[in-house]
Amino acid sequence: MPPPAPRGAFHRRRWAWLKDTRYIRVMRPLLLRVAAPAHLTVATLLAALAAAAPLRAQSVNLVTTADRIFAAWNTTHSPGCAVGVARGGVTLLERGYGMADLAGERPITPATILESGSVAKQFTAAAVMVLVADGKVALEDDARKYLPELPLYGRTITVRNLLTHTSGLREWSNLMAWQGWPRGTRVHTQPYVYSVITAQKALNYPVGEHYSYTNSGFLLLRTLVERVSGKTFAEFSKARLFAPLGLTHTQWRDDYTRIVPGLAQAYSREGTGFSIDMPTDNIIAAGGLLTTVGDWLRWNNSLTKKTLGAGVVDSLTRQMRLTNGLEIAYALGLTVGKYRGTREVAHSGSTAGYSTYLARYPELGDLSIAVLCNVAGANPTSSTRQLVDALHPELPRAAALDTVAADQNALRAWRGLYEDGRWHEVTVLDTAGGLLRQGNTPIRALRDGTLMMGGQRIRLAMDKDGRTRTIRTVTSDGDSVVYTWRAETTAKPTPTELAAYAGRYRSDEIGTTFTVAVENGALTVSPRAGLSETLSPTFRDAFDGPSNAVWFTRDAKGRVTAMHFGAARVWDFVSTRIP
Repeated sequence: MPPPAPRGAFHRRRWAWLKDTRYIRVMRPLLLRVAAPAHLTVATLLAALAAAAPLRAQSVNLVTTADRIFAAWNTTHSPGCAVGVARGGVTLLERGYGMADLAGERPITPATILESGSVAKQFTAAAVMVLVADGKVALEDDARKYLPELPLYGRTITVRNLLTHTSGLREWSNLMAWQGWPRGTRVHTQPYVYSVITAQKALNYPVGEHYSYTNSGFLLLRTLVERVSGKTFAEFSKARLFAPLGLTHTQWRDDYTRIVPGLAQAYSREGTGFSIDMPTDNIIAAGGLLTTVGDWLRWNNSLTKKTLGAGVVDSLTRQMRLTNGLEIAYALGLTVGKYRGTREVAHSGSTAGYSTYLARYPELGDLSIAVLCNVAGANPTSSTRQLVDALHPELPRAAALDTVAADQNALRAWRGLYEDGRWHEVTVLDTAGGLLRQGNTPIRALRDGTLMMGGQRIRLAMDKDGRTRTIRTVTSDGDSVVYTWRAETTAKPTPTELAAYAGRYRSDEIGTTFTVAVENGALTVSPRAGLSETLSPTFRDAFDGPSNAVWFTRDAKGRVTAMHFGAARVWDFVSTRIP
């Protein structure tokens, strides 16, 4: 047993730190080697050991391993992370690193509450599936049955489309940013954001044709749950998910001003220190879940045991198929894939300064790992997989790429600026130093005839016209994105050419009038007084902004008539020039 706690405020704070770190580090390794918290029954302990034995996890000292992986955060001078590991429903490790509150000298412990980011999506999906099990909702229902404010977009947006990011709906946070109010600059509310989403006249693509991550679908699902259940989303979640599963430390951040005991502050790096970076809106369901690593381990175990019912749980991991038949990794609020050859059911998350990862590995004795951090820049995904690597060194490693010498003379013909066919991002290939490069990364050739552009496998192609060059990349789901050659070098528009874009452009979809002007020889875009962005030219009529592509279109007489924005989650947002 640890010694009695000392008296005095200062000593009590130091005692909390010692009790939560040094005592656990020094006194508990032996217990953690055999994966057995002291309260377990003998039968449960034996079952846990039996499950772990063939998987070699019993030979790993998890405290030492976790201390190594999270060493950068194991200090009283920075934020950090909480980590939990379980196998077969038995907790092997719950541990905290760094500080929950730098000003208050409060350390992160397993009991510390942190925010989920997008890991919350599986909880929202489960809430919808509970209503499906109740017979009140069907996944193939037209979403307009519950959300009649949604426009008709040609094809039906189903409830399943909302859950799988295949609806084509534009990302709400991009729309707010283009109004001039990025997240963190004002309080966004569910009713207002809902009204903006349902005011959109177009989608990114025809429903079901592509996967495009968007929080908008899950924001709509919150309203769906509330309308069908007759309860607030928080009330329904507590009654049908949190309370039945024993998630006693889990709740939604539906009021960001509410004081939550035990909640860790979130931080971002600023210079050599940190600044507070907390969420300041009341948008939940896509994120905004407050929880602990222990509750997340219990949640994963409930999914393994199908406590909510096989129909509910099995649906959560049923991967979506696009209209062309391609099965993607995304299911209902969860991604189903492989890590080192073993099945991984997981999701990552980030909100303001919080970053998280929650994963299950069913083929590794139902291994479950939860990582919640209160600092932007932490890498919970990498930390999780390092834990898997330590527990299972026997898993196969990815084969090394079979590279061959590239024909640089042939590759020189491919230099230039390429525009992707979705969100109009520009990629530049250059031959600086005699090698074809994307930025500072040389294009590598593979023996099978494909090339590597950074971490992506690509193919170069010339159309039948002998002039149109394209780069085709393949996503992790097997979908492809095509980049088309636009120019050999970056455009350098004259002041007269820039002046042709100047004017006002209106979007009724977000209720914003943009002012485009020429300032100090550069083109700027302003959505409201006091806020403007400077654009950098790429090719004719096209520019790069700080967070999105911008391009202009002309009428038959060559007059500029519209301005377009493009980003990964909003492919073509149009504002019309005001005469």
